[in-house]
Amino acid sequence: MIASFEIRYKDLLGRIGLLSLKGKTVETPAFVPVISPVSQTIPPAEMKRDFGCGLVITNSFIMFKKMGVEAVRRGVHDVIGFDGIVATDSGGFQVLEYGDVDVTPLEIARFQEDIGSDIAIPLDRPTGLSRRAEAEKTVDDTLANVRATMEYLGSGRRAAWAAPIQGGLYQDLVERCIEEYERYDFDLYTLGSPTPLMESYLYDKLVTMISYTRRRIDPGKPLHLFGAGHPMLFALAAALGCDTFDSAAYILFAREGRYMVAEGTFRLEQLNYLPCECRVCSSMSAGELKNLTGDERVKALAYHNLSICFREVSIIKQAVWEGRLFELLERRARSHPSLFQAFRHMLSDEPLMELMELNTPISKRRGLFLYDLTSLSRPEVRRAVRMLDRLEVNRRGVGSAILIPRRVVNTKPLDSIMEKLKTVTGLERFEVFTYGSPLGLIPLHLSHTYPFSQTVFPETLLEECEEWAFKRAVETLRRGGFTRVYILRWGSEPVRGYLRRLHSYLSTELRDVDIQLLR
Repeated sequence: MIASFEIRYKDLLGRIGLLSLKGKTVETPAFVPVISPVSQTIPPAEMKRDFGCGLVITNSFIMFKKMGVEAVRRGVHDVIGFDGIVATDSGGFQVLEYGDVDVTPLEIARFQEDIGSDIAIPLDRPTGLSRRAEAEKTVDDTLANVRATMEYLGSGRRAAWAAPIQGGLYQDLVERCIEEYERYDFDLYTLGSPTPLMESYLYDKLVTMISYTRRRIDPGKPLHLFGAGHPMLFALAAALGCDTFDSAAYILFAREGRYMVAEGTFRLEQLNYLPCECRVCSSMSAGELKNLTGDERVKALAYHNLSICFREVSIIKQAVWEGRLFELLERRARSHPSLFQAFRHMLSDEPLMELMELNTPISKRRGLFLYDLTSLSRPEVRRAVRMLDRLEVNRRGVGSAILIPRRVVNTKPLDSIMEKLKTVTGLERFEVFTYGSPLGLIPLHLSHTYPFSQTVFPETLLEECEEWAFKRAVETLRRGGFTRVYILRWGSEPVRGYLRRLHSYLSTELRDVDIQLLR
């Protein structure tokens, strides 16, 4: 192994990690700018200085055709002027665009080694949105190229080689690639062919492609997503387990006069203000930016677009560290209807959600924000609900349960709570649960534990999931075998009329139980 990958923090399938090779280290998730090997509007050294960029990708095929021996003599780091980690693509994108390249897999493999690429990729044939027969051909060609490349290089290779996964939307073809690559000692995996999906706004299909790949490959290996495009997709890609993602959109959009924000894109003529504080936007007005011409305007827009991309990655890292990546996804998903559809598609993928739950920490630095019914699908809630369902709720075998509002537990000492309950009911032995949570009844002894005490939600969520929460309350009380239930009103209700409806529901469903509402 030439590269090492250390995972430091996890949330969903997102990871903050350290990718290290040849004495260089980059923190992931990482945005990887695509750098032209022949001309750079924003030099990568400037990206490193201003944005902390530690990893870029450039095209070895273009360098092979344009520079040849000179590139070998100088090395890729000198050619592009960057002393960080340099990954080189082998020409797969040109194959996707033009159908073929006039270089053999072994020629381009040797060239990548000779120019000193830190991360190299065998020549592959992207699947894109091909029909089945063509997709099979792309996988056949890719595997043949990879097989020849790895056998040619042997154990003496100097670069960290990344396995190019093709197959597109055909899971069995993706599986075939991954099975083949397990024979070789690859340092990383790359997922190709997303660009046509993103250009067609088929983000839900992209979720399927990434999900299946991430679930199948070694979790200890980094996964790179080719052509991630717009920063509004970065959070989704990271949550699905992509550790690095490249894009040339920052410069392509700049040439078209398009200004990126985290939630979308503006054309320059649509801007009256600049909603950003980067070096460009803080030094001029929207009018002044519009008045720039030619290369000057392209450079200004490219710099701004880069700042948005790097800023979004920092936001994602903070969300992973805090354990709030799901909440970031909820916000970003509303950037575009197709992105929201992809988010909902992610939630419907049960194997994926199970894996996300497995990789989500059981405790976090901050509490949960729940907004609507979608929030109830987040892994922490799924885990909490399952725990409540398995819990023995009446271990002492008492006959009475007392239900109190959840907010009381956060404002009153436990001793005073118990004294009041004994006074109001005249009982000495009973079990206590809190009501007013979207998850149903919460046993008192869990009320100060994560995530029950740190969950914040609006009244509208209680209203939306009221019947579900009431049904769960019935199941809890029935499982406890209680013969009497006291519902205690203490202060204001969680939602107007909540206690009356809760009393009515329990009385209807638990006909053999004495349900009393104490005011």
